[in-house]
Amino acid sequence: MIITLTGFMGVGKSTIANLLAKHLYCKLVDLDKYIENEQGMPVSEIFRNMGESHFRHLEELSLKKIINENAEKVLVISLGGGTLISGVNQSIIKQQTKCIYLKASIQLLAERLAEHRGKRPVVDNIDNLNIQEEIAPLFEKRKTGYENAASLIIDTDGKSIKTILIEIINKI
Repeated sequence: MIITLTGFMGVGKSTIANLLAKHLYCKLVDLDKYIENEQGMPVSEIFRNMGESHFRHLEELSLKKIINENAEKVLVISLGGGTLISGVNQSIIKQQTKCIYLKASIQLLAERLAEHRGKRPVVDNIDNLNIQEEIAPLFEKRKTGYENAASLIIDTDGKSIKTILIEIINKI
């Protein structure tokens, strides 16, 4: 069984994926880190030098490869926040994995992103007062992909990491 975690940046995909993989005693693949290792450069540099469409193509190829190589194993994959803009990726994830959409309100996401300045290039040049209104259109653009691919939707607002993890384990 391959379990994928999706959701907007700042929702906690990496944290939850790491804990879930440890709980299930299985391998964890962070899709963005996988691509960085394959390409020998950070995602931000791929975007800057080759463009978003090239990155999205790499994302599709990498996702297919990871899933094909691990089809008979238990694996947790943490997807990038924009992975599911692609209809191809939505289909792959929906058909070949159990996808968990970690859902959070725009307000909570904005608060978390403001706390992580310097680690999130998308929000580095936005002042704290405007983060919520700046990320809202991007969130709306990606939300349909998250919902289309999801086997399970977990609302994370007001919940501890432990509570979210227990909820996932009880439902998978």
